[in-house]
Amino acid sequence: MSSIDWDQLSATPRTATATAIAARLMDLVSTGAVPAGSALPPERDLAAQLGVSRTTIREAIHELTLKGVVRRRQGSGTVVLDPSDAASSLLRDMSQTEREAVEVTDFRSTFEPEIAGLAASRRTDSDLLLLASLCDFDPVTATLEHSLEYDQRFHETIAATTHNHLILALSRATSEWVSEFRRTSHSTAEGRTTSLNGHRAILAAIEAGRPDDAARLMREHVAEVGRI
Repeated sequence: MSSIDWDQLSATPRTATATAIAARLMDLVSTGAVPAGSALPPERDLAAQLGVSRTTIREAIHELTLKGVVRRRQGSGTVVLDPSDAASSLLRDMSQTEREAVEVTDFRSTFEPEIAGLAASRRTDSDLLLLASLCDFDPVTATLEHSLEYDQRFHETIAATTHNHLILALSRATSEWVSEFRRTSHSTAEGRTTSLNGHRAILAAIEAGRPDDAARLMREHVAEVGRI
């Protein structure tokens, strides 16, 4: 059983939602106040200690279970899981390849739209010429290797267009992480065409100096490539 003194928790308003309770419990877990392996009190006791209904507690624990923060175990109650297990819990039903593809898409969606937006506000004529040259080929007749090279260089050049050495270093360092997924998306003429069309739309927004559009189009591009 948990050694946590749950009675020390202050009661919450009875109008508190299950989402609020889930967030509160997640905070206790993330800060280490409730360590991995700890067992939560029974629903009835936790409801009384937090000043909410058992239904609210049940819904909150259901959310934490889906997120992999806790697990119900026969004979031990609801047990807090290790954070490293919780981090990938929402992806646990996917294959390793599917999970990695989602993680790569998540990573790219976090950084690349902001980089494209910044590039749109800092681009120079020479930046635009280089980006345009990387969009000037036929995706149907292009070889896989040619298309891959231009894809990698296009995204790296967008990073360079921010004129921020740290962003460029990040782009170069993480390029290898996404290389295999780029190869998959470029393995067909349809995939190469989809990628190039996305690049051309992003370039148009950068050329026009529209940061919000550049970020939005990059986000859509990453998501579309992720689906491929």
